[in-house]
Amino acid sequence: MPSKVLIFGERLFSCLPAGGVQDIEKSGRQTPISKEEIAIYRTPVVPEVECTAETAYVDLEKAEFNRPEFLLQLAKSFNKLRIVGIAEFSSTEETARVAQMGVAEIVNKEQYLTRIEAFVNCGKKKAEKGEPVNTSIFSSASLIGHSPRIAEIKKMVEHLSEVDYPNAIIFGETGTGKDLLAKVLHYSGVRKDRNFIEVNCSAIPDELFESELFGHKKGAFTDAKNDKTGLFEFASDGTIFLDEIGNLTIPAQAKLLKILESRKLRALGTVEETDINVRVLAATNINLEQAVYQRRFREDLLFRLNLIAIHLPPLRERKEDIPDLARHNFNFYCTLYNRQTFSINDGAIGALQNHSWPGNIRELRNVMERAVLLATSDEITQRQITDAIKNGRVTARERKKIMIEIPDQGITLKAIERQIIAEILNMVGWNRTQAAQLLGISRARLRRIMDENGLANKRQSSD
Repeated sequence: MPSKVLIFGERLFSCLPAGGVQDIEKSGRQTPISKEEIAIYRTPVVPEVECTAETAYVDLEKAEFNRPEFLLQLAKSFNKLRIVGIAEFSSTEETARVAQMGVAEIVNKEQYLTRIEAFVNCGKKKAEKGEPVNTSIFSSASLIGHSPRIAEIKKMVEHLSEVDYPNAIIFGETGTGKDLLAKVLHYSGVRKDRNFIEVNCSAIPDELFESELFGHKKGAFTDAKNDKTGLFEFASDGTIFLDEIGNLTIPAQAKLLKILESRKLRALGTVEETDINVRVLAATNINLEQAVYQRRFREDLLFRLNLIAIHLPPLRERKEDIPDLARHNFNFYCTLYNRQTFSINDGAIGALQNHSWPGNIRELRNVMERAVLLATSDEITQRQITDAIKNGRVTARERKKIMIEIPDQGITLKAIERQIIAEILNMVGWNRTQAAQLLGISRARLRRIMDENGLANKRQSSD
């Protein structure tokens, strides 16, 4: 079976799990070996036409892969190749530039690894005789944890697995696993044998939104050199996952709403409309009701998406799941880095449970990977976990400074108050007397503020 995924770049190859990967240059061939599913290119060599790839990951941080002539040739060589750029940071201008050369979206290295992990674990189970993909990695069991809220979400997933619903939306803070839940909803449902297309709405400039999602005909605009299949059409009869939908502009929201209401698609440059049958899953870390009130999000679009709403809790609200999550990620990285003899002791697990996890599961994964990589013995201890969490940074308590993260969509004063109170409490080990002294307020007032911001039960007071 020809390769389904092409990877361009030494950096992207070096971080891959072993197995199921073919290195084109080492094999001395121009086309993938028949039984492999991933083909690696260390230099900007476009595969021959008979290579039927579906996705290409390109390291945009390397100049040789960021050249217009390479990207344009790669995009023209395949009918339905989806090109995904890998870069830790990309400006709006750079995103627009590479999009004109055929790059559908830009993701960071961690998101790339997550996708490759999912592909390898699922795709390599496919038999040569055309047996269906084993999608058990995206069953409800892949939602790790036994806390009440996670158990409730698992039940909902299992209930929805037999229902062909049109839309759903997932709410949750950054790093809570919204993309994983979207894949579980798709691959455990009635559309599991159809395409699942993931779109990062923040990575698509407003001027390219319509072309990327709905497609265009040759000559529809200045740089439209060829017909382009839109992502909605590519997801036909399957699922399209619109991540970070809260960051769409109002004009883009209006175009999306029209598609959801009419279930008809019209590509740029044509007057013909075609019927589409696509399930739309959306996700956001923004309070969309507040965004509606602030006129940053269309209320009618929210109503349309909010047919089924799932709220993923932050990790700090499901600390009983941390041991299971930690061991799962620990085992994964031990296998990835060939350190199967490693173990993790109870003290290390306790240190993980005592952390507040502002970055949620994504931060936990990074900590576990760092601990495995930097371990000096076969047993991961509390000290090593503490060092991995700190990662060489000076803590807020040590520097006596608080950093406020302001997202692109802005932040409310209430949210800033919550961040400051939480940071102060963490700084003093949740000693309310010390926190009140630092804030210059009484303990009673601090307690009221904590109650208002949902912080009262986050951690027991030490005073």
